[in-house]
Amino acid sequence: MGDQQVRRLAAGLGLVTLAFGATPLLAPRLFSRLSGFSEPDAAAGSMVRSLGVRDTVMGLGLWSAAHGGAYAPWLLARLLTDGGDTLAVGLAAARGWRNPRFLALGGLALGATAVDAGLYALARRAS
Repeated sequence: MGDQQVRRLAAGLGLVTLAFGATPLLAPRLFSRLSGFSEPDAAAGSMVRSLGVRDTVMGLGLWSAAHGGAYAPWLLARLLTDGGDTLAVGLAAARGWRNPRFLALGGLALGATAVDAGLYALARRAS
């Protein structure tokens, strides 16, 4: 797969990441409910918003870099954060927290980690 094809995939992933980050950033209560958590208090709501900021910035950075910049570092950053999210959900599940929506969020993070790893490997080869 050539560099331009990988860049297009990375740009698409950037837009998906941006869209995913918008929900916790703009609607932390909705995101919490969809993820299997109860209504967040002010502290938990700010933490949820910070996750939204992280993903929004990651999405914008990846999308922007995919249009002519160094995009592999953004893919690596996504790989590491999604991998960390997967690990965190796995640790919570191992301690007995098995809300189905929360586990689905962990499955989404695991799938994203796999996509990130594949695109990162392709980006390294294409450049």
